[in-house]
Amino acid sequence: MLDATIRTIDFCDVVDERLQRGISSEFEDQLTRGILWPILQRLQHDDTLSLEIRNGYIDIYYRGGRLLNVRANASATKFAAYFDVNYCHDHEWCPAPPPRPDRTIASREDAEAWVDVFAAHKQIMDLHFCLRPKIEREYQQAVVRDNNRHNTGERSDYFIVDVEYAQSPRAFPQRKADYRFDMIGFRWPLKRGERGGTVTPVIMEMKAGDAALASSCGLADHVHDIEAFLAPEPGATYSGPYLLMCAELVGSFATKKRLGLPSLPKRMGALEITEVTARPQVIFVVANHQPASTILHRELKGLRAGTHADYFMAKVQHTGYALFSENMVPLDKFVADLAEASTGSRSRLSEPVVAS
Repeated sequence: MLDATIRTIDFCDVVDERLQRGISSEFEDQLTRGILWPILQRLQHDDTLSLEIRNGYIDIYYRGGRLLNVRANASATKFAAYFDVNYCHDHEWCPAPPPRPDRTIASREDAEAWVDVFAAHKQIMDLHFCLRPKIEREYQQAVVRDNNRHNTGERSDYFIVDVEYAQSPRAFPQRKADYRFDMIGFRWPLKRGERGGTVTPVIMEMKAGDAALASSCGLADHVHDIEAFLAPEPGATYSGPYLLMCAELVGSFATKKRLGLPSLPKRMGALEITEVTARPQVIFVVANHQPASTILHRELKGLRAGTHADYFMAKVQHTGYALFSENMVPLDKFVADLAEASTGSRSRLSEPVVAS
């Protein structure tokens, strides 16, 4: 039987830091008090933007698309900045992009020049997404906003640490896998106004609309991939990829806390993570399901939760994406309840109509 928790020092020691998501202390210093400070300052005052930490670089997202990519040179004294100009080329109404700032950020003035074009680049992305929407990724940012910011973020039981999570295939080449999840974070419940030092790692998959449920990567495919991700190697207690994800979760949380990002609830600013639970949660967040549609029932028919995690469907009583433990329905129960409801509906439809 697995231990109930894993100390953070235990998994951090066995993972190669070079293959983890994270940025150097020099990179952090440039953000908090160096040449990148204008960019961080803007992030602290714009809740439409989300900074995500990658392997040695950062991505800044807007509406689920990458607004800016920033990479450091070897000594983190200069940085390469990138905006995808392909956003500009496929819409007749797309405005002409502003003059591109210098690709190399070597001073605060260079960073300010990039901040100055954020508004124009946002407008370009708005028009691009009108033609080529990224609805699922936009909803991911809505989940982050509702659980990490404002009053709901202070009360939610879940905290999103990263979106569009991808693990380096070089970390475990023998697995020949490319692990990717929509969102990862923690279950960190609020009890009597306080949060403890133990968290539960959470993998979240977002599905927006019934068409997404019927896509090439449905819920059954997600369960299969997640089980492969969590299955330990022969003789091991824990999966290597899972330990790496845990290390990245704790490391990214600590970095975001030091950066003072508004995506971190204020009450979490002084908290320290001491342990993570050995058994993670997997949550499916299904948005805009049409009750009359049979797609969800067909997708879930015969689906069974895996053995290496606790699987849930997120349910809310009112609209919104703030996640609370009371609204998590075990996947097996959700499938059974859905089948029962479907059977009841068919029985009512088959009943004869009695004339009055």
